[in-house]
Amino acid sequence: MDNTQSTLELGTKPVGSLLLQYCLPAIVAMTAASLYNMVDSIFIGQGVGAVAISGLALTFPFMNLSAAFGAAVGVGASTCISVKLGQKDYSTARRILGNTITLNVMIGVAFSVVCLLFLNPILYFFGASDQTLPYARDYMVVILLGNVFSHMYFGMNAVLRAA
Repeated sequence: MDNTQSTLELGTKPVGSLLLQYCLPAIVAMTAASLYNMVDSIFIGQGVGAVAISGLALTFPFMNLSAAFGAAVGVGASTCISVKLGQKDYSTARRILGNTITLNVMIGVAFSVVCLLFLNPILYFFGASDQTLPYARDYMVVILLGNVFSHMYFGMNAVLRAA
């Protein structure tokens, strides 16, 4: 479907079906992210114990910070891309997309490296104790090693909706 047809649908289709069409993917993505956190908590709580759950809770600010950086890049890029697509300037929109991917990768790697270098002080700042630090550290090392992929997810989500 071309952009003209999509624009016409926004003005002619019933609001209910448009709401389902445009909101359902975002709802599914948010539900999947919530299920991910719940399953982590259940398995860690049942398999390791309460102290490990405390360590896991210390890691949520990291993940929220990573999501915020990714979303900031994605929302800014999606605005620029939407404007360029509206102007039918497809080559500039493609360049913005390429720059967005590059910036997301760079920020994701930089965030991981900085956090890995200063992981213990950051965890102590978030309230880790000597008991919870090993659990939070082990979990965060794994999360930070895959941070580029989750950062790309948050960064490209808005861009995908803009396209």
